[in-house]
Amino acid sequence: MLTGHGDAAEHVTWLAPEGLRDIDPEPFVRVHVEAALHRIDKSTRPILIAKSLGTRAAALAAERSLPAIWLTPLLSDPVVTAAITAGPAPALLIGGTGDRFWDSGTARATGKPFVEIAGADHALRVPGTVRDYTTALEKIATNIEQFLDFVRSEQPTNATFTVPGSPRDVR
Repeated sequence: MLTGHGDAAEHVTWLAPEGLRDIDPEPFVRVHVEAALHRIDKSTRPILIAKSLGTRAAALAAERSLPAIWLTPLLSDPVVTAAITAGPAPALLIGGTGDRFWDSGTARATGKPFVEIAGADHALRVPGTVRDYTTALEKIATNIEQFLDFVRSEQPTNATFTVPGSPRDVR
């Protein structure tokens, strides 16, 4: 979806240290995202795609006016929600009603478009059959593709990079 459209992709990875959830993880996420921004071609305008813990980069995205796709954003955290809301660039939120960190009213209150998957948990898995899951993934992928097309039409040269959630259950 990304490189097939000629976008460069810069993947950000980390291993979240034990105890990160006991402190403010935003500086940890910020330094990883800033390092990725430093590595990309300066003639491009990046699009940030982040999941879970990675959505703690929302303040950085707002400061730099970076378009973003927030997968399972931590909407239960008012700091993350405020940063997503404050972001002047286009953003898309994707979450599920079965995720304890997702809140439909909060997503709506950000003023950003959002995709809500009925029953989906924090991993965006839905209960039911494999067909139910692939239908949910199709909805997610279609909305991401439409959002990327919109952002690309506003800024034709993009570097897209992804920020992971944590391999541990750290939020």
